Amino acid sequence: MPSVDTASAILASLDALGLTHVLYCPGSRSAPFAYALEAGAFSGDARAVLDERGAGFMAVGLARTGALPAIVVTSGTAVAELAPAVLEASHARLPLLVVSADRPGELRGVGASQATDQSRLFGTHVRAQVDLEPQEASTTLVGHLTRCVAAACGAPTGTPGPVQINVAFRDPLTPVSPASPAASGDEAGASFVPRPTRVLAASPVSARWEDVVGPATAGLIVAGEGASPRALEWSRASGFPLLAEPASGAWADGGVTPFEQSLVASSLGREADTVVVTGRPTLSRPIHALLARPDVRVILVDPHAPWVDISGNASVVVADLEHAREPIRAAQAEWASRVRDAARDAGERIDSLLAAGSGRTTLDLARAVAASTSGPLVLGASNPVRAFDLAVPTLEGRVVHSNRGQAGIDGTIATAVGIAVGAGYGGETTVPAGQRVTAVMGDLTACHDASSLALAVAARAHLDIIVADDRGGGIFATLEHGRATTPEAYDRWFGVAQDVDYEALAAAYRLAFARVDNPAQLARVLETPQAGPRLVHVPVERGAHLYGAIRDILN
Repeated sequence: MPSVDTASAILASLDALGLTHVLYCPGSRSAPFAYALEAGAFSGDARAVLDERGAGFMAVGLARTGALPAIVVTSGTAVAELAPAVLEASHARLPLLVVSADRPGELRGVGASQATDQSRLFGTHVRAQVDLEPQEASTTLVGHLTRCVAAACGAPTGTPGPVQINVAFRDPLTPVSPASPAASGDEAGASFVPRPTRVLAASPVSARWEDVVGPATAGLIVAGEGASPRALEWSRASGFPLLAEPASGAWADGGVTPFEQSLVASSLGREADTVVVTGRPTLSRPIHALLARPDVRVILVDPHAPWVDISGNASVVVADLEHAREPIRAAQAEWASRVRDAARDAGERIDSLLAAGSGRTTLDLARAVAASTSGPLVLGASNPVRAFDLAVPTLEGRVVHSNRGQAGIDGTIATAVGIAVGAGYGGETTVPAGQRVTAVMGDLTACHDASSLALAVAARAHLDIIVADDRGGGIFATLEHGRATTPEAYDRWFGVAQDVDYEALAAAYRLAFARVDNPAQLARVLETPQAGPRLVHVPVERGAHLYGAIRDILN
C-alpha cells in the first residue's frame, strides 16, 4: 500500500470523526501526510508549523477552546519534542491527537537514522496508543481511528486527554503514479468512503445535594481548572459562597466571591466546615491547607477517574451534583453574608496596600490588564496567574486560560496562539479595542517560548503578548527560596535574568511592539486598535513581600 494513500485514508477518516485542526511539522518520514494534505484529504484547518514543541502547545491552546487538534510529526526526536504538551494535555484533560510517522520495524534497533522506539514514548500520559502499518482504506482502519478519537474525547466513560497514532511508513514516501487503465482492468473499485461510528460520552449520574452535602453552617464552593459549569447554580441554591481560581471557567458566569486566598487564610476561613470542590484547585497553599483540614468535610465533584484529591481528605466523591432543593438555612445565609463582607474589606485593604506602593509590580499590572481588556485572557502559570488571583477584584464575564495541568512555563506563547485561532481571533481585519486575546507572562516564560512568536505572526492572531519583566524568576522570591538564600545566590540560581532586547526580538519576527514604563500606562496601549500580534514589554518590580501581605490582609 503506498504510504501517501495510507496517510490520505487516515486524514480522511479523522476528518469524518470530527478532527478540526491539523498542525503539520515538516519532515521526510511524515511527508506522506504533507502530500495528502496538499491533495485535500482533510477539509479542516491545516497549517505547517516549524517547531514541534510550539505545535504541541498550539494544539493545547486549540483544545482549550473546544477544538480537536492533531499534531503530525516525523520520526525520532521530533516525537520527543511533544512530551511537555502531552503532559499538559493529560493532566488538564484536553483532547488532542499525536500522529507520529515512524520507520518500519526492520529499521529500528539497527542504527538507522532518525529511528528509535517511539510508539510508546509517552507511556501513561496518553489515553490510548495504536501502531499502524501501511494499509488500504478499510473499516478496520476506521475502527482503530474511531477508538483513538473516542479515547481522546473521553468517550464513552473515560477521561479526555492525548492519544498517539504511530504510523510506520515504508518507501516510497512520495505519491505513486496510478496504474494505467489497461493495466488495472476492471479490478479497481470505487474509492473507500469512511463511515465512522459516533461514540458519545456517557452522562454522569447526578446525586442529590441533600443526600451528599447535607446541612452546613459554613459551606464554601472551591472551583479549580476545569470546574463544572454548574458551580454558580450550586452556589445560588445553597448559599455557599463560590471561590474560583482565574482559570476555573467559573468567572465567565459571574457570582464569584473574589480574593479567595485572603479569605481562606483569615480567621473567618478557619470557620469553614464544608467545602464542595470542582475542577483542579492547584494554585494556592491556603486552599490546599483548607482541603487538608481534618475538621472540614470535603465533597469532590469529578466525573473522571482518577479524581482530584490532593490531600486525600475527601469525604465523598460524586460524578455530578444537583443543586440544593431545600431553602437556605439561616446559619448558612449569615455565614455567606460574613464572607461577602470580608471580601469587600479585603478589597479595600488591598487597594490601600497597592496604592501605597510603587505601582510597578505584577500585581499592579494584573489589575491594569483586567480593567483595560475584555477579550480572552491567557495567564502564565507562574506569577501572573497568582497576581490575578490575589489582586484583581473581578473577572466577571471573562474567559481565562492558564496551563495549570502541569503548571509549567512551557509553550505559553504557542498556547495563546492556539487559543486565539480556536476562538476566532485571527485574520486580516482590525478588531475593536479590547477585543483581542491578551496573554500575560513573565520574562523567563516569554524567553522560553520566543520562537512561537513566528506562530503568532503566521496565524495573524489578534493577540497582545504582555511581558511582565521582573528580571528573572520572580515566583521563587514569593516562596521560601526567596528567604533561604542570599540575594546573590538567588539571582544566580533562581532569578537567572536574561539580557534580551524585546524590541529587537519583536522586529526579528516582524510583529508590532510597544514598551510602557509602568503598568499604569498599559491602558493607553491596550485601548489602541490593532490587527495581528503585538509584543508589549512592561518592566516591573518583583514586590515579593506583597504576595504574603495580601494573603494575610485580613489577619
